[in-house]
Amino acid sequence: MSNAILSLYSKLFSLRNSRYVNRFVLPPKKYEPGRNKIMNEKEQEALDNLKAGITNIHGMVEKYPVIKELKETIFMVVEDLDNLKFTLEVENGDANVTMGWDASKKPTMILPLYSINLGNLKKTTADNDVSLDDIYRFTRVLFIPFLKSLYQADHSNLPKDKSYMQLDNLIHVEVFNENSVEVDGFPGPAQATVVNVDGQWLIFEGFQGDPDIKYSMNIKQGLEFAYLIKVRILKRAPTVNINELLPDLKKYNDLKKKVAVYERKWHNVEELG
Repeated sequence: MSNAILSLYSKLFSLRNSRYVNRFVLPPKKYEPGRNKIMNEKEQEALDNLKAGITNIHGMVEKYPVIKELKETIFMVVEDLDNLKFTLEVENGDANVTMGWDASKKPTMILPLYSINLGNLKKTTADNDVSLDDIYRFTRVLFIPFLKSLYQADHSNLPKDKSYMQLDNLIHVEVFNENSVEVDGFPGPAQATVVNVDGQWLIFEGFQGDPDIKYSMNIKQGLEFAYLIKVRILKRAPTVNINELLPDLKKYNDLKKKVAVYERKWHNVEELG
């Protein structure tokens, strides 16, 4: 019933849409599993640091219970260790790590990083607490992979016409840090350009072009955005009635309006006047 209501809403919205993207195309993806064993001490150290970081984060569950709500299958690749690959199954505040990319799994995120980031993960979480600067460091590493996991996911269970989602085809997104924190291997601020080309979503580092709209948010707003869209909406959507999602959809849309700092006058000639 909820999908039928959503489908009807999408059709009604599309009748008056002249701006928003109405079609998503998911290109085929192929994942190479990679090696299934550790080859040297540096790779072992990277794995040990990852497992230590997971243990530390698991110890924060009582203080940050939202961690238990995360459910992800992450394909990780350590680029400076000959593309060493891990599969992380995140659920109930813990994570299981296996070597290589498990071809039987469907990843929710592809996460490229460097061995130094895994060392920093272990150090940053060692005291079972994180500051806003620490959270920004995580955000900077996860920023592009997170956006790709949103826009390049399989949304075939939703109505074919996606214009009701009100997504422009050229978007700027940033999460800023007041203390100008720098992150090893990830120079510059967390900024991205999101572009839709023939239905396919492409995500690039940094700002390019003059966007239809720009969203700029601080770390707390970024966390709220991620929680609403990934946990409260997308994770629950397949199993709950649309009416149960409406409060969170309203919070999400209200937040989008709050963090929208620029909107280009629409490029439809009739609307330029």
